[in-house]
Amino acid sequence: MSNTPVTTPAPLGKKLGAWLYDALISVAIYFLWVTFTSPLIRWIIGGNKDWLADTSWKDTTIYQYYMITPWLFVLLYFVYNHVKSGQTVGMSAWKLRLVKLDGTRVTWLQATARSILSILGAGMISSVFNAQKRGWHDLMTRTRVVLMPDPKPDPKKDA
Repeated sequence: MSNTPVTTPAPLGKKLGAWLYDALISVAIYFLWVTFTSPLIRWIIGGNKDWLADTSWKDTTIYQYYMITPWLFVLLYFVYNHVKSGQTVGMSAWKLRLVKLDGTRVTWLQATARSILSILGAGMISSVFNAQKRGWHDLMTRTRVVLMPDPKPDPKKDA
């Protein structure tokens, strides 16, 4: 295996495909959070109350934490996967990888900043106007998304 860094910028279509996969995972994380914590919240505010209809609890600190927590899990999903392998599930499916400009793995700080700055994928559209196909969140964090090469067939396996 070569140590030459991959430098082929990822095309917008593949980035959008990966974004769609990861958006579905983000929605799943949110729904799992609500599904498994709803009984707890219902118990905290008092038994059989309809906690979705009861607006008085929405002014509480518990509600504020309740609403921000699933987004922190989504952020953790992106940051952890970007640092660990450079790929989320969607990026892996579309053969994309997030790397530093020199082709090495991103740091925790870069991954966190990039994930926060790339809210809802809006920065991806700006990559169309950049010669290196880097979105504004990539420019600000000194990262890039590259297209992974197809693995070369092993001649020993064919024999």
